[in-house]
Formats: sequence, structure tokens, C-alpha cells
Amino acid sequence: MTYLELCQRLRQECGISGTGPSTVSSQTGEMKRVVDWVATAWREIQNKYIDWRWMHRSFTGTTTTGQSEYAATVFTDTTDSALISRFGRWLTHDDTGYSLMTVYATAPGVSGERYLTFLPWEAFRTIYRFGTQNNGVPVHFSITPANKFAIGPAPDATGYTVNGDYQMSAQELSADANTPEMPTRFHMLIVYEGMKKYASYESAPEVYESGKNESGRMWGDLILDQRPSIPLSEPLA
Repeated sequence: MTYLELCQRLRQECGISGTGPSTVSSQTGEMKRVVDWVATAWREIQNKYIDWRWMHRSFTGTTTTGQSEYAATVFTDTTDSALISRFGRWLTHDDTGYSLMTVYATAPGVSGERYLTFLPWEAFRTIYRFGTQNNGVPVHFSITPANKFAIGPAPDATGYTVNGDYQMSAQELSADANTPEMPTRFHMLIVYEGMKKYASYESAPEVYESGKNESGRMWGDLILDQRPSIPLSEPLA
């Protein structure tokens, strides 16, 4: 369902008189609230958990000699084949605790690819930010307090390719044809969450109960389908 279709369905489910909205742009009054409730409901669904599968992406990029810290925006999203533009957080390991970051010398190619080992920032800083450091073959990675990707030791002149995973930031709905990125079969959850917002504003308990009951069933299905079987947590050192 598109953003516009979700807004129209929310108006229908809430029993709001009339038709529309005909567009999500430049609305006022009640239709403006409908448009905003849909956008807010979608944003809240995305932000409810940090490990939604549909927001999970992979990236790739090359290192610079002597540079150990990299912003997300210098890496390429492998799905879009473009620089990362919606960055939420780095994903350091998979459901079972294994590293999601790899490195290989670019010139020989992927035959030499190996995993980078995650270190908490405090441990990484102790090893790679203390005293004189020499460039070398990267073996560890960490996430800096500024949310940059850090590798240690800083790369030598060989030239390396880093591959890994990250979580996108929330998608913002703004145009009629925008479509929520989660699987289509769960799009009605946005409407049900919007119904609760309408009901709270209009003091309509029957609409709230309907939205609550329908969303409760769909939340369970969405979580089973789109979250890891073991929630992400930092691996033990």
C-alpha cells in the first residue's frame, strides 16, 4: 500500500465522513491529522526494535592507508550500489554472536577474505590508541563514540576491502506514492496503529479497541517474521 492508500484506509477504518484524502500534500484540519498519524505510526513501528530484518543492509568499501576510522557515508550500500544515505547503526554480529565484518586485501581478491574480530571501544582504544602505532593488516574492529567504524591496526599500504552490515534509519513517508519498506502483508499494522492515535484524539474508545485488537494480532506475526530468533546483543569478550 502507498502512503496515500494507507491514509485513505485509515479514514475509512476510523469512520471519518467524506472521502479522501486525495493527496498527502498540503492537507489541513482532519485530513492533515490523518496524514500525520500514518507517518508517525510508520516511524514508531520502525523504531520500536533495533533489529528489523527489512532494515538490515550490507555495505562494502575500501580502506585508506593509515586511516582507522570511517563514517558510514563513505561506504557503499550493496543493494542500492550507492553511498549509504540512511544510516542507523552498525551491526557487529549475527543472531548467534559471530562477526558480520570481513576484510581482504583488495588486489588478490576475496580468496583471502577473513573475519574481523569485534572489540568494545574501551578495549580497542587501549590497544590501538595508546603509544606509537604501526600500520598493518587489520584484524579488529570497533564502533567509536562518534558512531564511526574503526579498524585496527590502521591499514598499511596494501589496500583492503571491508564488507559488513548495518541497520538503516527510519524511512520517512512524504509523497503519495511512497511505499513502506516492510513486507506488504503487514502494511495494515500502520493503519491499526493510526486508529489508536485517532481514537485518543477524538475520544473514540470503540475505534481504539478495534485498532488495538487488530494490531495486537499483527504485531505478533510481524515480530516472528521480521526479527531474529535470538535478539541481537553484544558478544561476550
